[in-house]
Amino acid sequence: MDGTVAALALRIATGEVSAREAVLDQLARLHAVDDATHAVAWFDDELVAREAERLDSLFARAPHEIGPLHGIPVTVKDWIDVADFPCAGDTGRHDRRPAVDATAVRRLRDAGAVVIAKTLPWGPEPPHERAVRHPTHADRAPGGSSTGEAVAIAAGGSLVGLGSDSGGSVRLPASWCGVVGYKPTTGLVPTTGHFPRVSDRHDGRTQIGPLGRCVDDVARLLQVIAGADGLDSGAPPVSMPWHLPVDLAGVRFAVVAGDASSDTETAIEHVASVLTGIGMSRTDWTAPWLADGMDITTRYWQRHGQTGAEVDRQLWDWDTFRYRYRREAAGIDLLVTPTTPGVAPTSGPIDLGQFRFTVPASLTGSPAIALPAGRDVDGLPLSVQLVGRPWEDHRLLAIARAVESAG
Repeated sequence: MDGTVAALALRIATGEVSAREAVLDQLARLHAVDDATHAVAWFDDELVAREAERLDSLFARAPHEIGPLHGIPVTVKDWIDVADFPCAGDTGRHDRRPAVDATAVRRLRDAGAVVIAKTLPWGPEPPHERAVRHPTHADRAPGGSSTGEAVAIAAGGSLVGLGSDSGGSVRLPASWCGVVGYKPTTGLVPTTGHFPRVSDRHDGRTQIGPLGRCVDDVARLLQVIAGADGLDSGAPPVSMPWHLPVDLAGVRFAVVAGDASSDTETAIEHVASVLTGIGMSRTDWTAPWLADGMDITTRYWQRHGQTGAEVDRQLWDWDTFRYRYRREAAGIDLLVTPTTPGVAPTSGPIDLGQFRFTVPASLTGSPAIALPAGRDVDGLPLSVQLVGRPWEDHRLLAIARAVESAG
């Protein structure tokens, strides 16, 4: 079914379509997309159909008690547990079939959403021997690691879904595939049920976040999955003012470009003009954001081969980077950056330098969103990243909506 989450939810809630019709229609689209892109890790059509029928029975008995996502089909990256679906993570354990949902998945299901498939990260991974393809340009890389999720949404096979992001693994594929990808404030969404397990002590960067075709779809999922669960010690019980109006007048932003393509820089300046046009104020940013962020992250990726002293130094530098950012950004509410230096490159291993604009927000715990920003002359998606203050996800989403509505 085409359209937004809100539009489809309304059609289901008014009885125009059943949950089964909506789910099976989307599932058929996803099968077609998978045939072309290999985006899906696991299907279980019978399980999905039974769940949709259960929701229709619930609707028939108590139509006024359905959840906000009743009958909405969603997909989930295959590093996040979905009960009764296989979940191998990056371990190769393809016989693993969890009995319990990840917290974020359980919250989606409690709200009425139906998980219609698990999407393939990176790829190919045994027993999946087919590489995930870009949704529109077969010779281009779709990005990673939430690869199949971004591809499925961009190609119309999925309406909205969940990925995970350690240094850009939601935002980079969202950028190259032309969809919206969101990394929440660190701790806003519990990572309970991510496989392999992540935590604030072992990997304080990795967050579960939504991808979708528009900001509102992403925001609707985020509001459902956010909040402490009592299991993830890195997710504090912080309430977010999701439904309060946000005044953007006087909000201060800075542009962080540097070594991006000319098309991307043009897109950045367009966003900056939109922000000033709605009353926001532009200021300068001089902190060593990009080079230091990439250096600290590269050393983090290499930590298994480091001495104890080297690991200690990396953690010290990370903490210093985070402190310096909070100090330098004290008078700034928003950073506007490229999501990636340019459009999707030709297929092949991803140069880690492609993450240089996304890793800083992961190190500082800041919320960040990748927004589609038009296309280049070859029709490849461009993307702009907005980085907000930690625990101001509601403001970041309001700004992202304003940018999106301006076109």
